[in-house]
Amino acid sequence: MLTVAVVLFLFVVCSRILDLDDFYFYAGLVALLGHVVLAYLVLPFVPYGWDIRNFHTVGTELIDGEFSTASTTVTAFGTFQGLLYAIFGVDTTVVSVVNSLFAVLVPIPAVYLAKELYGEQLVSTSGVTAIVLFLPLPFLFLTIPMRDALSVFVTFCALAVIVHALTKRDVWMAIPLLPFLATIYLLRPELAMVLLLGLVAGGVFLGYELLDIETGFHSLIAVIGGLGAIGFVLFAEFMYSFERINAELSYRASGGAAYLEGMQYSSWLDVLVTAPGRALYFQFAPFPLHVETVFHLLGFVSSLYIVVFAIAAVRSLYSCETNEVVLVVLLVVYLGGITGYGLINSNFGTNVRHRIPFVFMLVVFAAPVIQRWELAVREWLGVWPDESKQNDNEQCKAQEFDRHVQSGE
Repeated sequence: MLTVAVVLFLFVVCSRILDLDDFYFYAGLVALLGHVVLAYLVLPFVPYGWDIRNFHTVGTELIDGEFSTASTTVTAFGTFQGLLYAIFGVDTTVVSVVNSLFAVLVPIPAVYLAKELYGEQLVSTSGVTAIVLFLPLPFLFLTIPMRDALSVFVTFCALAVIVHALTKRDVWMAIPLLPFLATIYLLRPELAMVLLLGLVAGGVFLGYELLDIETGFHSLIAVIGGLGAIGFVLFAEFMYSFERINAELSYRASGGAAYLEGMQYSSWLDVLVTAPGRALYFQFAPFPLHVETVFHLLGFVSSLYIVVFAIAAVRSLYSCETNEVVLVVLLVVYLGGITGYGLINSNFGTNVRHRIPFVFMLVVFAAPVIQRWELAVREWLGVWPDESKQNDNEQCKAQEFDRHVQSGE
């Protein structure tokens, strides 16, 4: 229980230091307690192990002073897990509880990104906060003692730092950005690559602003297309050779949740041609005809709300003004991410975990529509956003000031 006490303390400290609103504090507290209950009372009885044993083995090897032969990414998180074991004891539940903290902190950078993207058009972001906190499958998978919670949290922190550095033109933000990128590179190198591409894309649009060059849809497409080509070259040269990508494709197409089984690339042209379709599979599968087990059904249910978020995101981006620098950063990371993962992922179970950051990015894109949903719920409940109260207070202060001015006359 020491782990739970420490995590609760850190959550309260973070909430107060960052001066976050009451809704986030209480909703986050409920979510955190829910994660803890899940960690202690549910996960030990789930009849599926995922890759928990791999990370646990590395962690215990570190405690025993042994050298790990696991992959770099597994060793990276396993080392972190070993440090937790050294402090709190050897128990995978310890990792689940710490992951719970990472999970409930994700809304902080997510809300920041939404506000920077849409500006004053967002009166309230409580809806975004609630969705990121309580979306069912991410709620489950971010509690599991694996690297997903930490990688999602660090990814969104890196995105927030990139956006802040570009929009505020603050070069000193490179100092916190470097450890974030280094961490995500150790956990998920492919995410580090798309984050760097997003940074470059944002830098290009910032250059357009500084040079007073008019931008629009065509320049957005040109930048995304150009960086897509660069990303493809980096993917082929540094991430996956042609032989490795086919081997990875075969490996991930195993198991009861596999899709597009037997597919192999015969050339890099095949990779390019199939990329859009596989990206859609990664983001939205499983489809109805794929459902054969309970886990497939859970994945299909998650696909339904992802479709809703995607439609809401398109509607929001179409109808609202956006900060173009922020938009191009997020679009490059989102499109590059789902395309890169889609090229090698061939398993619904893996997809559900790997697409969590991109589902949350859809929520960020959809923030204005989600705000309408939130306001509709508040109207039904008779509860209004704090912004209206703030406006009332400001109006009262203005009237009081007018009275003082008139009495002075």
